[in-house]
Amino acid sequence: MLLLAATFLQTVTPAQTEVQPDWVRKDHDAVIPGQTIKYQTTAGLMPIRAHNGDIEGRIFFTSYKRTNSPSTSKRPLLFLFNGGPGSASVWLHLGLAGPKRPKMGSSEGFMPPPPYELVPNNESLLPEADFVAIDPVGTGFSSPEKPELGAKFWSVDGDISSVGEFIRSYLTTENRWLSPIFVMGESYGGVRGAGLANWLHGHGVGLNGLILISPYLGTIVQDGGKGNDTPYAFNLPTFATAAWYHKKLGPDMESKTVDQVYHDALDFAYDEYLPALDRGDNLAPARRKELIEKLHHLTGLSETWLDDTNLRISDYDWYKELMRKDRYVMGRYDSRFVGIDRVWNTQGPDSDPSFSQVEPVFTSTINDYLPNEIGYKTTKRYYILGEGLTGPWKMPEGILDESETLREALTNNPYTKVMVAMGYYDLACPMGTVDQVLDKMELDPRLKGNVIRHRYPVGHMVYLDEMSRKQLHADIAAFIKLQTNPTAPVGTVRRQG
Repeated sequence: MLLLAATFLQTVTPAQTEVQPDWVRKDHDAVIPGQTIKYQTTAGLMPIRAHNGDIEGRIFFTSYKRTNSPSTSKRPLLFLFNGGPGSASVWLHLGLAGPKRPKMGSSEGFMPPPPYELVPNNESLLPEADFVAIDPVGTGFSSPEKPELGAKFWSVDGDISSVGEFIRSYLTTENRWLSPIFVMGESYGGVRGAGLANWLHGHGVGLNGLILISPYLGTIVQDGGKGNDTPYAFNLPTFATAAWYHKKLGPDMESKTVDQVYHDALDFAYDEYLPALDRGDNLAPARRKELIEKLHHLTGLSETWLDDTNLRISDYDWYKELMRKDRYVMGRYDSRFVGIDRVWNTQGPDSDPSFSQVEPVFTSTINDYLPNEIGYKTTKRYYILGEGLTGPWKMPEGILDESETLREALTNNPYTKVMVAMGYYDLACPMGTVDQVLDKMELDPRLKGNVIRHRYPVGHMVYLDEMSRKQLHADIAAFIKLQTNPTAPVGTVRRQG
């Protein structure tokens, strides 16, 4: 049961200068397996100020604080967000962390029939931590104070610093500076999360743990182009797992587990595929033929088609080519999802079925949940993905590589650990590309144990699948428990005496 009494913050007190009149606090209770949890939500817009005190933007947030637990102020506090860039936090908020979640059409997370509904979320993170869902400027109800100020927020560094300022302001307003602090980001939230790990440390916030779900960490591995063959190599393991899932491989491969198929393809990418692609036009004909046969073995694509593509499988072609004869296209966010195109003689899909089947469910339920459960009512539109960005997102010149930022953060604070959750069927941020970035971080050997990897038989949104959501919850709960009282690897912190 979630509806109790609502209280509105109508005054600004000297001790809490950032509390705004539109903030809504509301008390609830929920039964999450094995326990009754009483908690308070707060929803509103946090002003983000320039150094001179002028408000430049406002970030919408929804926070959850357990109220029937001793030492509430010392409970773990988790800040979460999605990516995009330009995505609201609705996916992690409702899909994983909150006490209610959208009811999907199957245990795998496929599309349900409308009208949609919210059901109790037995895997809510509320038993483990208080948490705050953050909608960066241009997402949710968040916006720049003036249209021309949007450019201050819509860049890699501007985004990181604005979310960092939000966290700093929240810790001050809610008196949580001495709580164990965790940050969780999904997709482009990997770039933001890695950057925040450094930003927070540099602004005096001790970070206990960073949780990255299906993370995007940079351009070199995941964004290809002529002369950059790395994405072709490290997308391949996810192509192989998708072909395995849809039963397009030979009997010897289909008899293996998805993890075995993944690592067979990853080893091939490291040891044979990328070195061969790097040879370019100098690849010997006999070797080329051998590689085509191996690619066919790992992907199920015809040898003629692989030869015609010059051994390079683009993700755009892949979504349609594997199941063209079956008249299905595969999803980008989750290759288990399939859809139907208008015609079948073209490259690439008309749309992504793994997004088009999920987006309406989350859009409908968040627009019902915020006013009716949380009590935050407004006539503003809640921007889900990209609609609220009224200007371009500025990427840095050259290569974006936040793995170096992450390495610096772990070196600066060896107590911080990183949990990385990845799905075998994710073609938006393929597991192979994430593994390759992490493998090349040049992290000191004493700190390698600070990065913990978990793999799940799902796509980008790990929490859509019932069994994977349960496992993800268990893994996050264990990580939070471990890192609430963190230890640093031997030899990474100098001690006196």
